[in-house]
Amino acid sequence: MAEDTSADRLDGATAIAHYVGKKERWVYLAREQGWSVPIRKRDGFGLYAFKSELDAYLRGDDSLPATPT
Repeated sequence: MAEDTSADRLDGATAIAHYVGKKERWVYLAREQGWSVPIRKRDGFGLYAFKSELDAYLRGDDSLPATPT
């Protein structure tokens, strides 16, 4: 049986932008520029993302400089 992801799914740039606290244009730029933000697009369905993946992305420390060892 398939997992129900409806509570975790955000449909549309507006919902995604609101969730991450950014402007809607940021969502489109993330897709257009190929940023590593986990936003998907499927023909006929538009943009969508999962809250759990966005949370993990926002918690990530990819933007921090490498620490010397």
